[in-house]
Amino acid sequence: MDGIIVINKSYGATSHQAVQAVRRLFPGVKAGHSGTLDPIATGVLPVCLGRATRIVEYIIEHPKVYRAAVTLGKTTDTDDSAGKVTATRSVPGLEKSRVESLLAGFQGSIEQLPPRYSAVKYRGKPLYSWARKGKDVPRKTRRAEIYRIELLQFNPDREPQLIFDVECSKGTYIRTLAVDIGNALGCGGHLDSLARLAVGPFVLEHSHSLPEIETLGRHEQYRDLIRPMDSALAMLPALSLNDALVGALKNGRVIRFDSNEIQKQTDLGERKDKDRDKVRVYDQQGNFKAIARLEQSGAEARLKTLKYLSS
Repeated sequence: MDGIIVINKSYGATSHQAVQAVRRLFPGVKAGHSGTLDPIATGVLPVCLGRATRIVEYIIEHPKVYRAAVTLGKTTDTDDSAGKVTATRSVPGLEKSRVESLLAGFQGSIEQLPPRYSAVKYRGKPLYSWARKGKDVPRKTRRAEIYRIELLQFNPDREPQLIFDVECSKGTYIRTLAVDIGNALGCGGHLDSLARLAVGPFVLEHSHSLPEIETLGRHEQYRDLIRPMDSALAMLPALSLNDALVGALKNGRVIRFDSNEIQKQTDLGERKDKDRDKVRVYDQQGNFKAIARLEQSGAEARLKTLKYLSS
């Protein structure tokens, strides 16, 4: 059984627990998630089954969309609502326009300091391991990309809070973003709640809760659950080959083509991303077979298998 199940992870569950629940439904089938969600976070968690576990690296690269709620005026030791309040500060009078302008300043390439409670390693141990021992160890900043950030709601009354949507690159810490926004507003803050709305093509509206997955699994309604592997690879150009050439790729042979002809078939264009030389390979019946690297040199193009993903 090969494919992708898109889970709507519930509050409090770990990503590992969600994967374990899927494994119980499909005994003996390899399964793994493609990007951890913190226990307090909800939403989209793609889980790969069978051969699809070999494309996790591609799913991780997809942009993510989150809906975040930030409580202003209170900081916590974990940077989110699961931690203990470490400081309380008054929140200045804020206009919605100022908040919108400040959020817009985070759009683009930013530097982030990973949270003390994160899986980033220091001397071979995750930061959360050091933090739980009360030790504050050095942390190195990391670059992240914020493609879009949009204020949805600003509530200056009672416990001041703002809610926004953010589309970002892999490796972005929304907890850190919440803290940085609070600091930029002059009052501090922490992440109160977080929902992941999308991972690339996988969206919340088409995800399934674990109870729903268990019910469908008991009735063997797998078609309502499992997405095909290539649904995660739409960013790669598609290439259709005859059975002989597909067989050659399966056996690890390099296939040579006329460079102009292959350019027409794949519509590679002027892609500059790190996967610009990769294509999805299909047989002539439209069955997904492999991911291959397409190298072009002058009049010749060479196709070599990276991952053969069919039986």
